[in-house]
Amino acid sequence: MKVSKKYQLQDLIEKIDKVDEMVKLHAKNPSKFMLEQYEAKKEKLLGYLIDELVDSKMRSPYSFKLVLMALQKYYPKLMKEKGYKKKANGPSPVKEQLKELEAVLAA
Repeated sequence: MKVSKKYQLQDLIEKIDKVDEMVKLHAKNPSKFMLEQYEAKKEKLLGYLIDELVDSKMRSPYSFKLVLMALQKYYPKLMKEKGYKKKANGPSPVKEQLKELEAVLAA
């Protein structure tokens, strides 16, 4: 990996850390507008980090470990959940399909 790529990924992780702090700050606020905005930004940045780590130039068991570490750090409850919780309007088809894939991986 080029040094510039390493610094780019480190900068991205720092940005995710800052956004995650804002998520935690706004989680206590009764208005969920800002919380949802920061959560969406965190998902976008984390998605970009994961894309970079699984890129064909970096793909390896170690890069997969880094993806897992990032998910555990930024979504600790996700690793403890079993499936998705149903919302009042019902689960989305995508979440249902992901739940099926989760069952296959867990087997």
